[in-house]
Amino acid sequence: MSLHDVAMVAADTTRTKYYIEELIKNGLSPHYVLLLVNSGELLPGQKEVKSENTIITLLKDADVKYDVAPNSDINSEGVIAAIAKRSEQVFIFSGYGGVLLKESILDTGKRFLHIHGGYLPDYKGSTTNYYSLIDENAIGASAIFLTKEIDCGPILLRKKFSAPVDRTLIDHNSDSEARAKVLIECLKNYVNSGDWEYELENNHGGETFYIIHPVLKHLAILGKDSLQ
Repeated sequence: MSLHDVAMVAADTTRTKYYIEELIKNGLSPHYVLLLVNSGELLPGQKEVKSENTIITLLKDADVKYDVAPNSDINSEGVIAAIAKRSEQVFIFSGYGGVLLKESILDTGKRFLHIHGGYLPDYKGSTTNYYSLIDENAIGASAIFLTKEIDCGPILLRKKFSAPVDRTLIDHNSDSEARAKVLIECLKNYVNSGDWEYELENNHGGETFYIIHPVLKHLAILGKDSLQ
């Protein structure tokens, strides 16, 4: 099944590959994918797919329509034009780490469904699952529609997950797995109800975190006992 009113704009990363694999497996393939090709430094959790055309091969095999974007900048005129001309009203957003959607793309009238790697509104910002591991020995993921404010859009679904057994795999495995589970459940809810229903429209408060210091990250990976 293809979600005829849901598209995807996605960076060529391991997280995007995992998303697409799970979407296809669950019969929730996006109607169209606009693929951004990397031209700069990637942040944690955004490792580029090294196998040539891995994501494109997945899309071709699943008969999903796709285009390669004219550049890797989602806020560029070319990418905005490519998104604006599409008929789909909701785009699953799986972009490069640290990139925020600017007013020009948010003003296209499209809605951008983002799965934040953290439990909102408590953990906003970057690398938040390391902070929640330190605080709560758990990680989280939250589905939101993006707004101009960082991680403050209305929440469609949010979940907490137990700390992964192997914490060294958080960036490219556990975090993506948690996000994908929330994405799949969110889309299933939409298919079943025919509408986007909010768990929490008032996503205010919480704390905004910044890329975690290597020492703190190491402690989070070692486990809760190392902090006592």
